[in-house]
Amino acid sequence: MSNYLAAIDLADEESWKDVIGKTVAMATGNEGAKIYLMTVISGITTGIDQRYAIRGEMHGSTEYPMQQWKDEAAEKLREIANEHIPTELQAGVIVENGTVYREIVEAAKDLNIDQIVMGAHRPSLADFLLGPNSARVARHAECSVTVVR
Repeated sequence: MSNYLAAIDLADEESWKDVIGKTVAMATGNEGAKIYLMTVISGITTGIDQRYAIRGEMHGSTEYPMQQWKDEAAEKLREIANEHIPTELQAGVIVENGTVYREIVEAAKDLNIDQIVMGAHRPSLADFLLGPNSARVARHAECSVTVVR
């Protein structure tokens, strides 16, 4: 039995379709295999109003709707899973808020994941300096990582 974590960016449909397709192909025929579908809402600290976070201020309103956004993302993940992942392979959906690579690595550890599958994007200058999320996940994960281009 193997547990797979398909980490996707909901904003990049072309990428997530490839990631899910690859994950389903890897899990198919693997008796007892399960696929968790995950996304991370990144860049804004919980409890900080988006208007303040965009300006870089660390104060602000607690009216920031993080839980609402997480609930909406979870619903979208369930719709995607129902459409693209066979029912017998579905294990659940995960939505976290924070640093993308850290949240993926932590979820993989918590769920005893055997294989993380995630997409890659065209690197920007910042990626060359800091490293893209897929490279960071590959370096820090305790399991195998497949990066789909």
